[in-house]
Amino acid sequence: MASDAGITSKIRVESLNKSFNVDGRRELVLDDIQLTVGEGEFVSIIGPSGCGKSTLLNIVAGLDSPDSGTVTFEGSPGVSALGRVGYMQQKDLLLPWRTVLDNAILGLELHGMPRRQARTRALELTEFFGLKGYESQYPYALSGGMKQRAAFLRTMLMDQEIVLLDEPFGALDALTRVQMQEWLLQLWDSLRKTIVLITHDMDEAILLSDRVYVLTHRPGRVTMVLDVDLPRPRSYEQVTEPSFARLKSRLLEPLREQKPKEAQGLAGKEGL
Repeated sequence: MASDAGITSKIRVESLNKSFNVDGRRELVLDDIQLTVGEGEFVSIIGPSGCGKSTLLNIVAGLDSPDSGTVTFEGSPGVSALGRVGYMQQKDLLLPWRTVLDNAILGLELHGMPRRQARTRALELTEFFGLKGYESQYPYALSGGMKQRAAFLRTMLMDQEIVLLDEPFGALDALTRVQMQEWLLQLWDSLRKTIVLITHDMDEAILLSDRVYVLTHRPGRVTMVLDVDLPRPRSYEQVTEPSFARLKSRLLEPLREQKPKEAQGLAGKEGL
């Protein structure tokens, strides 16, 4: 397993454990999770369904609490994540009665920014996010990729240094997903935010990331930390290169070795 001990951390998760009540008993979901994300890094978390990936991201975001263990930001223990991270969950969560522009500024409005000022700020970024000319459209008229761009804009407008992404492309068709992955690469190259991504897609994890954490079946444990040493800037053409194939082969090893346990009561539970 690769080591992240020498990384100066923006986020550090140490000895984190989490369980839930299932049918009257405690079921361990996350077991002794250790994870480090450096300043400006792109880190992915991959693992089988039900292993606790989304639960881990909820804890990092401050929406849930661990049973034990710590999450620290920039080495400061006890600092809450609320208000410090941008969090884009699996669904775009666009409000159907608001236009693209008004959906994008929702977070700013909730934080007290005047509507006119928020709209001006959003309009400055619509072209950068590929939404120029769609500002007055409603979500029903948008493709899946365009909805994801609008949700990204809403997340990025909060201007947080840390961005958490929970399978943002999971519901898209293969071609649109590739286009969105390339767009996210360009976005990260431009903004250099610290990003943590949950994904089931190994190609996506390798293409986008500086480092990939692999979790086991529930209870989720870190079974591999893969350093991705592909040169940047990156493009999708790299997925056919021998160096990419070698990384994918290494990533496949722990995933192929894992054997599903008995019928998993939490595997179908939303958000785990």
